[in-house]
This record gives sequence, C-alpha cells and structure tokens, in this order.
Amino acid sequence: MKRKLLVVVKSKWFLGSLLAIIALGAFGSQEIIYMARQYMAGDVPWSPAPKDLNGRVVFEEHYSMHPGHYTFTEKLGIATKVDVKKMFGKSPTERKKAFAEFSTIRTQSPVGILAPDFELTTTTGETVRLSDKRGRIAVFMFVAMTCPPARAQVDLWKGMYGKYDMNDVDVFFVYSRERHAGERGYPEFKETKTTSERMAYARMLSEITAVPVVVDPIDEPTLKDYGVVPNAAFVVDREGFVVFKSQWADIRKIERVVEQLLVAEELKKQAKVSSG
Repeated sequence: MKRKLLVVVKSKWFLGSLLAIIALGAFGSQEIIYMARQYMAGDVPWSPAPKDLNGRVVFEEHYSMHPGHYTFTEKLGIATKVDVKKMFGKSPTERKKAFAEFSTIRTQSPVGILAPDFELTTTTGETVRLSDKRGRIAVFMFVAMTCPPARAQVDLWKGMYGKYDMNDVDVFFVYSRERHAGERGYPEFKETKTTSERMAYARMLSEITAVPVVVDPIDEPTLKDYGVVPNAAFVVDREGFVVFKSQWADIRKIERVVEQLLVAEELKKQAKVSSG
C-alpha cells in the first residue's frame, strides 16, 4: 500500500495539479486541465539538423502550445504570475479572435522567405532597420515586461549577446504588446494605448539588460508581419532570409542554429579555398 502511494505521489501530474491548486487557488476543472496541459507537458520534438532549401541553410521551425523547454519549477513560476481565470473569462468571440491571431505564427514569415523589413526606434532614440543588418546574422525575440516566458529568456539572452561580435551576430529584442498587465505578477503595469507608453515600459526593460531593445509601434506592424504570439524568436541569415523561427523562444535551440550557421559558412569558405 505504501509503495503504491509513493508511486502516486511521485507522479508529475499529481504533484503538478496539487501545486497548481495551492499556488493559483482552487480553480474549476477547466483551469486545472489547462494548467496540466500547458505547464506540465514536455517540449515537442525538434530536429537541430540543418536542411538545404534552394541552396540556403535553414532549420526546422519549432511550435508548441507553451514553452515546454522550461523545467516544471520554471513553468510553475510562470503560472503564478498570470491570472488563469482571466483567460477563461473571455467570450467565445474573444477566444476565436485570440486563436486566429496565435495561428498567424505558422503562416507569417515562414522559413526560407526574405524577412519582412522593419524600421523601429530603440529605447535610446536610434533608428534600426532590419535590412541594414545584411552581412550579419540577425537574431531577435519579441518581448514585454509582463510576459513571464520572455522575462525568463531576457536573462538568458544576455549571455548570447555577449558571446558574439555584433558585427557578426546581431542580437536584439523587439518590444511588443503587454501580455499580462495588471495580473498577479505585474500589478503595477497597465495596458499600453500609445507608442510612448510602450516605449516607457521598453526603457524599463533596457535597464535590466544589455541587449538592445527596439520598440514596435502601438499598431504593431512588426508583430503582425512575424506572427502575433507573445514570445516568438527568429534567426535571419546574412542575406536577410528567415532560417529559423520558434513560437516560444528557447535560447538553447537558437544558439544551436547560430553555431551551425557559422560552421556552414566556414565550411563553405574552406571549400572555395580548396577549389580555388
């Protein structure tokens, strides 16, 4: 009997549900099911192997319902910062609209196409154009102060930013809409209604990271071009083509992509030297 009980207690699903109830309050069955699916499921399969697409090195796109690459503890930490009940309080029309927006990550800016250009302002007042970064590998992630997964990634991206020469690999953040403003993890934040309000929050982010931050205007042309999800990440090659995209930023996958791009470039150079 004791052995059976121990097996049950060790079950990730049992512990996950129990901790979710304690941390988030006694929600209804829908909320518990949501927590189990979104925060306790593992990462979806993804192959890091480079592929050839019309003579260009590209990588398999990565999609998941929620960042499965986080540990259980990290997922639970994310969960405690949001109001899950708020998600279930939306009307059917609001849910349908949200689902339609989230679906755009699969259709917008697919791997292999020329990345949509953008001209955005940094938190220090400079103008940045993606097309000006040709000749460098561009790596960027959509972020917000009230997006828990993005905030977790911000700390991790500091290391990647310092790892490469910015003339070789250009790493930056694109600040977009607030995701959980006013909720339990971010009670002091409000929904932004103007670009200047968004810029103010972006400057707060700049104070806690060395990674440059550019700001998408309040009408969100960049977010719409790349897919309206909270924490997407993209890798664009030196010629300006999307070679990797991820629905939820995962620095481990992104660094593997960048490293393999650099290796492929070096091998190409060596082949040219050998043939010459």
